[in-house]
Amino acid sequence: MQISIEYCGTCNYRPIAAALSLAIQEAFGFKPLLVHSSKIGAFEVTADGESIFSKADTGVFPSKEVIVDILRKRRDAG
Repeated sequence: MQISIEYCGTCNYRPIAAALSLAIQEAFGFKPLLVHSSKIGAFEVTADGESIFSKADTGVFPSKEVIVDILRKRRDAG
């Protein structure tokens, strides 16, 4: 599974992206790709090229637990 976390650098979302990356790494044993975005407010999580979370759509940041749960369900279904 390839995971990427795109975050707004201007908004200083990198610490949030790094914390989520660490939670994913602890749960699955691999490190997601962190992608610095120039899109203001961006915080997008993709798995194998498919969006699993978008701050633009929800207006909030995801909890680490929610993202890990989504990824577990994807892994177990695949």
